[in-house]
Amino acid sequence: MRYRALAKLVPSPEKFLSAPPAAPRVWSMPAGELTGLFGLDGVDDLLRDGVSAANVRVVLGGREVPAADYTWGERSLEPSFAGQVRPGAVTGLLDRGATLVLDNLHRYWRPVADFCRALAHDAGTAATATGFLTPPGTTGFPYHYDERGNLLVQTVGSKTWRVREQPFPDPLPHETTRDNVPTAAQLERFAREPAALEATLYPGDVLWIPRGWLHSGTATDQPSAHVTIGFVPMLTRHWLAEQLVRHLGSLKGEFAELRGELPWGLGRDTGRLAAVTDEVRRDLAEALARVDSAAFAEGVARSVRSGYPEPSVAPVAAALGPALDAGALVVLAPEGLFDVVRCDDGRLRLDLADRSLTLHGPAARFLEDLWRRDDRSPWCARDLHGVGEEAAVAFVRTLHRAGVVRRPDARRP
Repeated sequence: MRYRALAKLVPSPEKFLSAPPAAPRVWSMPAGELTGLFGLDGVDDLLRDGVSAANVRVVLGGREVPAADYTWGERSLEPSFAGQVRPGAVTGLLDRGATLVLDNLHRYWRPVADFCRALAHDAGTAATATGFLTPPGTTGFPYHYDERGNLLVQTVGSKTWRVREQPFPDPLPHETTRDNVPTAAQLERFAREPAALEATLYPGDVLWIPRGWLHSGTATDQPSAHVTIGFVPMLTRHWLAEQLVRHLGSLKGEFAELRGELPWGLGRDTGRLAAVTDEVRRDLAEALARVDSAAFAEGVARSVRSGYPEPSVAPVAAALGPALDAGALVVLAPEGLFDVVRCDDGRLRLDLADRSLTLHGPAARFLEDLWRRDDRSPWCARDLHGVGEEAAVAFVRTLHRAGVVRRPDARRP
């Protein structure tokens, strides 16, 4: 497999995926495409064109600024526009040293969306991105930790990061939501002890912060912009155990004993509560022993797949544009596919985020070969040997509308 996106972030994609570093690391990668992910002009374009405050945070002095301070609110004549960010207000906040945070950047900023889609293909799991713009000499966020590891990609200016050891190993999402900052005693110790890693990032530098490591960054004497990339969902044994319990709850008839209401007032009688706990443990053990692991795994895989990025599709062009004919060139867009599976009955199943397509015959073999070789060279319906022209054109049109193939600019004579 060719790692087209991950190879731009880390020196050895295979090693990173098999065993992500347990300690923070910095890699100086070729700036090239990375600096184009998130630039100052791009942020201005987003703000001028209109962005919802639901995807924006502004942090000043370590605290989030109320959204009402930078949205149109009652200034807008259109009520539906009240929640949009007001560019002029952002100017004033940046002047005061506020950090601008653009959440879910992979959903609405095409350079990042395309990169994260390719990155998801490389890693086999969805990639999310958040953009950060910090004025010179200011600190965006005080020390904090995240429940998952992140890759920080410096795109503009420079920022000095200090990364410190985990307060405790392997934090879970509900723990970071509740409290993900150091204690006063830890902060006092930090003032005396050097960080585990201190590094200044420049455009093209990538910082890996493993799960749970405390970190804080301060822009140097120039504005700093970076993109933080993470992978979701974070699949832990705790997460899988939660899915098992949810699965038992969804089987209303087979595991009905687990749906029974507990006696009222149980919290006042710890002895009785302990006895009921033993009963539930036995019920749970018996129920888990009857779970069909293969069927359960199929359901979990479908759930994970639903969060995978959808293919990049131009909906108007796909639905209303000129129809593809037998000579129209297309190229495979594998980043839109979660997986390609050869079924027991010989058919080929293309798994996308929200649906599956099933193929058979020469057309299926042709597409499977492209997928396995990661071949993105142009082809057309006439290249489908053993398939009638009408069926071949219908096949290509179906893949194009689904986003599995896209149309290059060139056309074969």
